Order: sequence, then structure tokens, then C-alpha cells
Amino acid sequence: MSKNISRRSFLGAAAAAGASAVAAPAFAASSNSSAPAKWDDEVDVVVLGCGGAGMMAACQAHDAGGKVAVYDAGKSPFHTAINLCGGLFTAWGSKLQNADPEGKKDSWQQFAEDIMAYGNYMSLKEPVYCFAKNSGKAFDFLADNGLAKHHLEPYAGHSRLRAHRQDSFKGRDYIEVLVKLLDQRGIKINHGMGVTRFYFDPETNTVLGVQVGEGDKAKNVKANKGVIMATGGITGTPESLDSWVPSVAGKGVAIGGPKNDGTAMRIAVRDVGVPLSHMQYIASYPCGIVINGRNGPYCRWWFITNNGGILVNKNGQRFITEKEGICHVTPHLAFQPEGCHYVLTDQAGWDRTLSKIKLGALIGLPSWPAERVNSEFAKGENLWKCDTLEELSKKSGVNLEGLKKQLDQWNKAVETKNDTQFGRTDQQWKLSQGPWYMIKMEPWNNLSCGGVRVNEDLQVLGWDLKPVNHFYAAGETVAGVHGAFYCGGNACGFAHTSGYVAGRNVMGKKA
Repeated sequence: MSKNISRRSFLGAAAAAGASAVAAPAFAASSNSSAPAKWDDEVDVVVLGCGGAGMMAACQAHDAGGKVAVYDAGKSPFHTAINLCGGLFTAWGSKLQNADPEGKKDSWQQFAEDIMAYGNYMSLKEPVYCFAKNSGKAFDFLADNGLAKHHLEPYAGHSRLRAHRQDSFKGRDYIEVLVKLLDQRGIKINHGMGVTRFYFDPETNTVLGVQVGEGDKAKNVKANKGVIMATGGITGTPESLDSWVPSVAGKGVAIGGPKNDGTAMRIAVRDVGVPLSHMQYIASYPCGIVINGRNGPYCRWWFITNNGGILVNKNGQRFITEKEGICHVTPHLAFQPEGCHYVLTDQAGWDRTLSKIKLGALIGLPSWPAERVNSEFAKGENLWKCDTLEELSKKSGVNLEGLKKQLDQWNKAVETKNDTQFGRTDQQWKLSQGPWYMIKMEPWNNLSCGGVRVNEDLQVLGWDLKPVNHFYAAGETVAGVHGAFYCGGNACGFAHTSGYVAGRNVMGKKA
């Protein structure tokens, strides 16, 4: 090896080799040139990606006086992860939270502590602190610009009242606001124009611009203030998820924006030499209803268990407390027969559930209308409604004797307020009278927790963990926000908040 090779070049090449070994498409070798022969366009800020993070960043950079260009590999902002989410945005310090007596008890420090505790203290403090401190301002920006009706609700893993929920239970509401705001600002989203190269000057440690698009559509765009990478995660297809995270290969539902395959991150590793972190961690909800291979919606089973239902495995036995945070349930599925579990309730429990949540919201992301849910019950493949336990066991394959024994234990625990299995003391309702309702669920893999490392200003860190000039990241592309486990509402909240902060910071206007 030549003695003249720099440490940065060596480690950058090593990082690129490591990233390409994880998977995927072959990339053309980068030239040593830090800039193209000519720039086809010149702006202040290039934003890569048009989800909640990207569009929020574009709005903020524009409002701070910047000329902004947005490029996206996909076809529509409605094909992004935010559009697929359930409309839950966790935030500290919003007007809505501050107007609530319980919400006022929160602090950004407590918010940050809850995030890190839920993630088994595997989070990186820089993006967590950025999120916790600025989340209320980001939410208020959306609310002040026409966000659809929303409310506060308690949510597992959050010790304070900070979960802002869309009444529609749809992340689409956020996308609609941002699409409108981009249109008002005259900011065009250039679709089908994913990043194919970062132009990077190693001498000044600066990202100069990008190449986007391929073939005769390729263009070189100079970014005088900076590039914001908001290109999403790795769960867009079963193939991309399985290649990045072999531990989940072939298991459960894989869902995300279809272009969320990690390509942009690989290119950043190759061209800039930035390290990736936390790639082994994904958010895997224990609530996916698997249909058509690796597709399917999920069941918000906690609404059922909060109204008297229980979780059981194929043996008919409870295996965890129903009060556990949902992402903490998922690892337990690996030890259950066939890697799945079931939510079970009786007619009274079903009625209580539907008195509080619409059927189309109970089975959602993507939402099934009530007619579809009822047709799935009639089909009896993953959802069952049966008059007797014997019929339920026969159709579902769940062990009958195990079910009977479990129901006896549960009903005794309700009487005595002593759950000898998992220590619950809040159980109120016996399970005793059919028809019985049961839904089979497997992991629903929808969010990656890994990506590039950043500082609290959301500047991307290089191989030496020092900021790369003019290079920012936002949204799911950022590593270490969630740690080992994702707590509900933090992904939607962080996407918009990080876009809010990065868009302002790139223009030198601190959030």
C-alpha cells in the first residue's frame, strides 16, 4: 500500500467496502475529482427526500432565505414512511401540551430520558437532545399551518402526556400540510431523481453538491450552503430489509416507503467516508397481519387488551404482560411457537373496544375499512369470530386445552386482582362469553433505527466523528435516536423535528 494514502481515504474506502458487503447494488467507482467539470444547477440548499423530514427541511431553509431544490428517488410524498404512520407525534413544549395541566408536568430532559430508557440506553444523546428540545416548535409549525384535528393521549413508554395524535390516525395529514406549504413557496419536488453521487472535497472536508438522476436525466447540482440527506431508512422492501438486517430475513411484514432501501446511505459511505451506526436495530411492532407474502396491515391490539383482551401464543397461553411497551413485546415472539401470537377477547371486550376506536383504525396502516375487516373475519385465515372456544381452536389451530386453562387463570386473576403470571393488578373484566374474537399477529417491520451519525445540530459526522461541512441529515437516515427499541410516536416526531432543525441550521438560523 502506498505510504501516501491518507487516513481519511483509507478509512473511507474501508467503510465503503463494509457497507457494500452488507448488500446490494454495485456502484460505479468514484473519481478522485471533488467537483464535476460543470454544474448544471446551483442553489443554496439541496434536500434529498420528500417525506416529512425532507419537506419540513425544505420549508425551513426557504423561510430562512435559501434557494432550495428537492430531489427524491420515488414518485410521490404520499409514498413515504410518514404517510404510512398512524399520525402519532411525540413532542415536548407544544402549545397543545402546555395548555393541558398534565402536559405541563413534562420537560425536555424527561422526554430525552424516556427515549433513552425505552431504547435500553443504546441511543446517541445528540439526536435525542435535538429532538426533545425542538419537538414542540416543529409540531406547532404544522399545527399553525392547518394540520387536521388532533389530540393528546397517553402512550406506553412515555411517562408524561406528550403523544399528539391525529384524530384520523393517519400520517397523511402531515404530508398534506407540507405538500401545500411547498406549493405555496414554489418549491418543486423533482421525482425519480435519487442521489447517485456526493461531490466531496477532502481537503476542506466539505460536501460541495450532488449528482442526481441517471442516464440522460443526470444532473450535477451545487449546494452553496449545504446538502440535507432525508432519504429514509431500509425497510421499503422485504429484499432491502433482509439484506441489511439478516436477523429478520423472511419474517413478518416489511413495510415502508418503496424507495427506502438504504441506497443513499451507501453512496454517502462510498463518496464521503461517513460511518453508519445502529444498523442492526429496527422497529418491529408485534402486530402485523401477514397477507400476500410479506405485506399486510397491523392490529392495534393494545386497544383490545386495554378493554379486557389478552395476548396468547399458539399454545393458548399468555407469554408477557399486556401492559408491556409494544416494541418490547416483539423479541419475545422469537421464542413462541411459529413466531407469532394472538390477541383474544370475548363479545363484551370487543364491544368495549369498538366503543372507543373505529374498526378501520383498529386494523390499520394501511387502514382496512370496516367491510374489509369483517370480510377477513368471515374468511377465517388471520381473523376469527367463533361462537365457542372449540370452534375457535379448530379454525385457528390454537391449543384448546391451553386456552381453557388460560381463561380460568385470567378470570381468577380478575376476581382476586392478583395476576400470578405477570403481576398485573389492573385487570377488570373476565373473559367468559362468546362469540370469541381472535387475531393472529407477527412482526411488522416498519422503521430502521440506524444510519449516519450526527451532532446536536444534525451535521453529519465523518470517519473521525467530526462534522462534515455543509452536510446534514434528518429523519430515518439518522442513527441512534431510538436506541435498541423504538417508542411510539418518536419516529414521526423526530422526522419533522429534525427536518425543522436541519433546514434552519443549514442556513445559519439556529432552531
